[in-house]
Amino acid sequence: MKILENLQYRLDLICKVIATVGFIFLIFMSFLTMYDALMRWLLLPSIPGFGDWGLISFPIIICATFPAVLLHRKNVSIEFLGAALGPVSKKFLELFASILTLVFFYFLSSQFVLLGIDLQANNRTTGVEKIPVAFWWWIATVIILFCLPVQIWMIFNNIKSAFFEKINFDKNDPLEKKENN
Repeated sequence: MKILENLQYRLDLICKVIATVGFIFLIFMSFLTMYDALMRWLLLPSIPGFGDWGLISFPIIICATFPAVLLHRKNVSIEFLGAALGPVSKKFLELFASILTLVFFYFLSSQFVLLGIDLQANNRTTGVEKIPVAFWWWIATVIILFCLPVQIWMIFNNIKSAFFEKINFDKNDPLEKKENN
């Protein structure tokens, strides 16, 4: 059990570092936005190629949130079916949803890789400042690829929960009332 807890801790630490990097990029973009707006308000020259910095920063900002969201189960879920079917069914529905999430991130990451190859092969740059885009896209791609082992870990946890953990029935659950009678 110690190994599993250690792995969970390390995944959590890596996810926090990635989210912090995304937050730093977000702060950078917010300062650039404030500076650009202030310069425009003062009728001074704005930042040339301001949109270029957003083009390379926002994929990293957005992708940096995914690993932590997956690890802490903060993704959008619809739980009314699991609640209606009971705790046993809910665990199997969570397992099924985790598998579908892995499939989604597999296809998403494959598209990120293909786009990264295209950006690299064609030496794509931003419009004004001519900043090479591929390097920044590969950072976002690595973050998306990291979502795959995170989601595999979550599937492992759901399998462990569905098959090996005791179910705690809610006091309002009709199955619990039948067992007590």
